[in-house]
Amino acid sequence: MQTTEHDARGLTGLARRIERQTPQERDRYLDFLRVVAIVLVILGHWVVRVILESADGLEAAYLLDIRPHWQWASLIWQVMPIFFLVGGLVNAQSWRRARDDGETPTDWISRRARRLLFPLIAFLVVMSIAAIAMHRGLGPDALILPLDVAMIPLWFLAIYLMMICLTPATLAMHERGASPILIGGFVAGAVVADTIRFMIGGPLIGGQPAVGSLNFLLVWGAIHQIGYLWADDRLPRAKAVQSALLIGAVLVLALMIGFAFYPLTMVPVEGTQEPNNASPPTAALFALALAQLAVALLLRGPMTRYLRRPLLWAPFALAGPQLMNLFIWHQAVMLAMAHIIYPLGLIPVTAEVDGLWWLTRPLWVLWCFVPLVLVVIVMRPFEKPPDEAQPANRAPWAICFGFALFAGGITALIVRGLHQEAMPLHLPWPALIAILTGMLALGAIRASDITRIGRRR
Repeated sequence: MQTTEHDARGLTGLARRIERQTPQERDRYLDFLRVVAIVLVILGHWVVRVILESADGLEAAYLLDIRPHWQWASLIWQVMPIFFLVGGLVNAQSWRRARDDGETPTDWISRRARRLLFPLIAFLVVMSIAAIAMHRGLGPDALILPLDVAMIPLWFLAIYLMMICLTPATLAMHERGASPILIGGFVAGAVVADTIRFMIGGPLIGGQPAVGSLNFLLVWGAIHQIGYLWADDRLPRAKAVQSALLIGAVLVLALMIGFAFYPLTMVPVEGTQEPNNASPPTAALFALALAQLAVALLLRGPMTRYLRRPLLWAPFALAGPQLMNLFIWHQAVMLAMAHIIYPLGLIPVTAEVDGLWWLTRPLWVLWCFVPLVLVVIVMRPFEKPPDEAQPANRAPWAICFGFALFAGGITALIVRGLHQEAMPLHLPWPALIAILTGMLALGAIRASDITRIGRRR
């Protein structure tokens, strides 16, 4: 009893310290939305990974492939639109503050890119070492899950960086009253691209018609632009209108999936060329974003009141600053744990996705969660870069060049994979060099970073 009371006092004391350190003007609800979105993404990625027992030993499968009826769950678990909606709001606020302080657009973009991409340095180093060690040890064919699985979340960095780079221009258009026209144009363009993609086809990129790639800009750009309206408090405030938006968005989404050419799944079905609404994104994903926006608006009042309670706010305050490390590392940690706990029999292995498999999912999540927390603690020096506020003094051409190199390198790393047999040390050097050169051009990394991080640690 004394231990329980001591723990309770300890948790309460920690929560109160966090409460005192939280700025009065901080919008806790935005932190709540971002944390919930990333946590749901992480849990979704962990649950869809299936390790089964076969005559040849352990083999990997993908839940949405072997159990297609579960694809409907992606309508709930695909929550990245929330992150881009909040991102639009936060980027608008951040750029306006910087602009008022006399900061140039390129310096602001460089500073935001540095904060976003800095944790990637350690990730690429560790994963490259793991790839070399694996090749020289067991060989890539000995893995249950390929190392490339850890690269999948990196798409977000490239697309979100694109939104950051466009913010000074798109926010200027918003402030001239052009957001409705821009959003409508983006969505109309996305519908045209979808029509060509699903009805006509064409050259393929990553197994999907290349025309769909335009929607990485059009769909995510439209969602991000709505965040500017949110920042200006120009979204519906009446509960009846918010509810109508939710119902309308759900009905439109149902019609698109049920009667048009849009697929059900809101995430890629790994291991197949099956069409999906996320990679590349479609207008159906925009409809889902509107539904999620309506839910977020409806919950804002009650959740804001709940988050004033120190014990409820503390977990989100602790997780918020670590979101990039959590997101970047969660697939790598899952990959490592799959090669430890299943071969050692620490989780029962089944021959199919049955009741026992589902019963063991909480244990599987726990096995992944604890190491992820430890990795995030170790990688904390990379979460906040040193000299973050120091101007990078990059020219506009350097920002454009840096983004193009970075996005191209990330795309190559995801599409081609981490293991390249014909390359020295079997690493994808062109992709890695493009990523690092792009980060240097953007000012996201600097030559002095490694020395300074070592001193901080």
